[in-house]
Amino acid sequence: MTVKPLRAFLVVIGIAGLLSACDEATPRVVEMYVDNNGTMRYLPEAAQKGPILVQILPRAIASASGYESITLDLMNDAANQRTKNIFTANHGAAKSAVRVIHMMGAGSGVSGSSLCGGTVPEGVRGEKELKIVSVLCRGGQRLAEAHGWVRVETAAQDEEFRLVMIDLMNGLFKRPETER
Repeated sequence: MTVKPLRAFLVVIGIAGLLSACDEATPRVVEMYVDNNGTMRYLPEAAQKGPILVQILPRAIASASGYESITLDLMNDAANQRTKNIFTANHGAAKSAVRVIHMMGAGSGVSGSSLCGGTVPEGVRGEKELKIVSVLCRGGQRLAEAHGWVRVETAAQDEEFRLVMIDLMNGLFKRPETER
């Protein structure tokens, strides 16, 4: 059985199109860990005590491009669908043992457990991607963890960054299976 030249040409065009689409793929978010009970139950408890602290690491990457204030706005917008504005970057205003850590420019060895435990690694800026590790902690315990990435040239004001942050928030704040 022989393959007709036109069919072979179309297959090659289709594969090339698929590969080029992968190059332009939208940023991804992968949920790495979620507490079996879900994490939405921690938000009301944390909000009763006061705002939840959001730590954005490392400061050099986060503050240089306006990531901190934009990230907080995006988080509060995402949480508004579920509860009131409950996130702050002000250590003095945070009253809850529950906190969120976003590591911008996370290296391959960065884990949510180590971030919750107090480890603050150096930021790493990849050649093409900026990896983001987001983790929800209660004290030193990891409740949920999600990883995402954006292209290195992405600014905090870009739609790409907004979509990734919303996906990260949705990954961290899942409802328990019984409430869905």
